[in-house]
Amino acid sequence: MDSKQIVLNNFDEMVATLQKVITFDTVKSAALPCAPFGKGNRECLSFVLDLAKSWGLDTYDDQGYAGHIDLKGSGDEVLGILGHLDVVPAKESDGWAYPPFAAQIADGKLFGRGTMDDKGPMIACLYAVKALKESGFVPSKTIRLIFGCDEESGMECVNHYFSTMPKPQISFSPDGDFPVINREKGIFQFEVNLGKIDSAILDVYAGERTNVVAGKCVTKLAKTVDVSAVANLVEEKEDCYLLTTLGKNAHGSTPQEGVNATWQAFEALHKLFPSDKAIAFVANKMLDYTGASWGIDLHDEPSGDLTCNIGIVRVEEGCLKIGVDIRFPVTYTCHQMHELLKKQTPFAVAPDHISEPLFVPADSFLVETLLSVYDDAMGGKSQPLAIGGGTYSRCLPNCVAFGPLFPGEEQTIHMPNEAISLQNLQKMALIYLDAIQRLSK
Repeated sequence: MDSKQIVLNNFDEMVATLQKVITFDTVKSAALPCAPFGKGNRECLSFVLDLAKSWGLDTYDDQGYAGHIDLKGSGDEVLGILGHLDVVPAKESDGWAYPPFAAQIADGKLFGRGTMDDKGPMIACLYAVKALKESGFVPSKTIRLIFGCDEESGMECVNHYFSTMPKPQISFSPDGDFPVINREKGIFQFEVNLGKIDSAILDVYAGERTNVVAGKCVTKLAKTVDVSAVANLVEEKEDCYLLTTLGKNAHGSTPQEGVNATWQAFEALHKLFPSDKAIAFVANKMLDYTGASWGIDLHDEPSGDLTCNIGIVRVEEGCLKIGVDIRFPVTYTCHQMHELLKKQTPFAVAPDHISEPLFVPADSFLVETLLSVYDDAMGGKSQPLAIGGGTYSRCLPNCVAFGPLFPGEEQTIHMPNEAISLQNLQKMALIYLDAIQRLSK
């Protein structure tokens, strides 16, 4: 039977499998034996590998760090499809219409954390490989689906996996946008320690991940503070004032699509504590997603402007600490970014996670093939994209991001009510089928 028809015949099963995968809470948690990123990640990886093994595909488990599924080819080369099963945190209280791990279908969409980033597209690729196997297709390259479990928290998974496994000669990652992303900005995530702040600021708490726009910020103030200037933001408690500001979550690489709750909080704190140097620096320099106020607004022609996001705010032992996510243009380096930050910041800057930019030429076989696959499916003549997001693509020497977000589609990645359209899930599965078949010949 034709592999395309097999994908269509198996679509209901694909949806059911994705629903099961969504129900695993794969937010990074405490390490356990053979589960370096927590129980949920371990169970989800085992489920996917066991399913593929039941179909007669070869599998490999890298001690819970990552795993792969192979459809063996006649030659020595490997085509890699690299994606992840871990997800960013999700709380029902953040405004989810359906529980984030319930995998609810409504209005033609499957809702849940990971539906788009990155469980949905990886399950679509898995069923594309299943269809190729069932159709009798014999690739010249081994087709290898690689599932990581720590993409959202530093990519320790692939670092461990590729310390012993060879890297594929050619790859794509279904963890970005269609048509093809061949340029990814550099990533520079760091903590800036702004030192002691006014003792009347008892606590400031915002965010859980540096790469997510903070949607809520809660500040505790001593009862000695005159809060009349920001009274509309303040709630009086028995032992303190609570200053609460709300925003809108978004991916840290696209802070302009969210509303950072810390901005209004620090504007209010600056009114209340105008002489506090740490608060003044944040209010005057850091409340701008372009980095212009900070003096770090870089730009280049291939990839555009730098973006800057405050993702985490904490007060520890009276010191204000802020986790920042910067995506810088592809013609700069992490070293240059660090030197600029040190020059423009009179406080300690401690790099946490950094990654050099990715740039695969538009006239490469990989990019041209994937553009051709997309254009044949969608019509028209498309061009490759540049993004601020960091995908697994930069972990490999010849890799680009390919889907799953279609042009004009609502962006819900890292947001409440993350969802995948069932119609688009089927469409992307067929696109991935064609791409895998062409690239593996």
